[in-house]
Amino acid sequence: MPKRSSGCFTCRQRKVRCDEAKPECNTCLRRGIKCPGYRPTQAFILHTFDEQTERPGIIKEDENRYRYANQREGCTLGGQKSVIQLRASEARTVEAPVPQQVSPVAIDRVQHLSNFLSLYLPRWQGETLTPPSALILSLPSTPASRQVFLAALDALSAAQLAVSDKNYPLINRSRSLYSAALSQLMKRISQPSTPRDDETLLATYLLALYEVFVGVTNGHGFFYHVQGLLRLLKQRGPSSITSKLSLNLFHGIRYYSLTIGFHVRKASILDTPEWLAVTSDDAKTEPWVSLMDICICIPRLLERTDKLTRAGASPDEFEKVILDSQIVADRAFAWLANYERNGSLYRKVSVDSIDGFLGICDDLTFDRVFAFNTFATSNTYLLYWMSMLIMRSHSFLLMRGFHQLEPKELFLWDRELSAYADCICRGVPFSCRPAAGYTGRFSTLTPLVVARKYFEAKGATREATWCEKAYYGTRVPNLYTPPTPIQPLKGIVELVQNSERYI
Repeated sequence: MPKRSSGCFTCRQRKVRCDEAKPECNTCLRRGIKCPGYRPTQAFILHTFDEQTERPGIIKEDENRYRYANQREGCTLGGQKSVIQLRASEARTVEAPVPQQVSPVAIDRVQHLSNFLSLYLPRWQGETLTPPSALILSLPSTPASRQVFLAALDALSAAQLAVSDKNYPLINRSRSLYSAALSQLMKRISQPSTPRDDETLLATYLLALYEVFVGVTNGHGFFYHVQGLLRLLKQRGPSSITSKLSLNLFHGIRYYSLTIGFHVRKASILDTPEWLAVTSDDAKTEPWVSLMDICICIPRLLERTDKLTRAGASPDEFEKVILDSQIVADRAFAWLANYERNGSLYRKVSVDSIDGFLGICDDLTFDRVFAFNTFATSNTYLLYWMSMLIMRSHSFLLMRGFHQLEPKELFLWDRELSAYADCICRGVPFSCRPAAGYTGRFSTLTPLVVARKYFEAKGATREATWCEKAYYGTRVPNLYTPPTPIQPLKGIVELVQNSERYI
């Protein structure tokens, strides 16, 4: 098989020898033309699948989209920043500077990013956002000096469009871009300076979000990306979180870590005092951040209980966990009292008044639902109800196992836990409506899993079925192969059972 030409696009088309200088070859510069650059060092094959024969077909990658993709500002003929210098004998008069040609890849990136933001974020002007959503909003103004960040952004934008349009060829395209981004990430993290690089951290965060859109690994890919994020944070240390970008990234990583911690019942490094100190200032003014400071401590309570159970510990040791759980619960109760000091931040409305939700889930089990004051309010309440249902259910099981509960106490526990699950279900429609964007939809996934698990344990079949319908409606039915189960991280629980921590 003949060796594939590595020359620039113009030299290959002219079938002349290219000196392969970077970023622009001297052959093109001597001819007075703009060098279009080179094909990427790694190429990827896109596959399509015939549903009847199940045999793969191949779509050839359009190499023209890479023309000018690697050119940097200032690398044009006549530009003072060019790294290519002509010899004096070859100098010529240039009446006007040659304008830099805009890369088609850059144009596509701007268009895809614009579409991504309009579909992913809530569609209200001036809407209050929680920190992870604010991070996504800041993407257009984020400096892009690392190819790994751009590659991750391309993959995520394509995935968003594929899901929104139910476009299967574009899903294949997005997975090719995802492969390219993974290659860039592997190359980048092998360099010594990577841990302190915000763009590499951001790229890893975006690739974890990509797994939420079109991942087919039942949560494994998402889990491994979050592991990578925590490792990078551990290498950086708390003192490295100084910029606005790194702080918003930290908020988003904490939420990712919390959702996994709930599923696998393992703590991460982020509940230690030195990492909690990172958000101490924001917690004074941001209710979502101060609530997260409380919730991030819950997975460690679950992990301690599991360890004590496996070790056959004494009742006194379990009593310490019960006491610590009550301390965390009291902090959460105080947080809610302060958050609602002027009353509840939502009102009850008919479910058919939530525009678009009945198209996602037409089950009227919960016919009165919550309309929140803002999008950030809905996310904050869902985080509170989900976390409290998990922690208080855990406390109830310990209390029932080591204390003799009176019928009245059992009734009060049941009423409290049922209220959390009920509130989750009544809060979901507001975040699932089209106007909430995909960030709203994704914020309901883990709460729905938690509520469904509670209703199943209680034998409330109707409510559990509603949770399942809302979950699959949010996940865009028939788009995933195989279908994503309602317990998306179930497969990775066994993966971490033998590890002391998941980081």
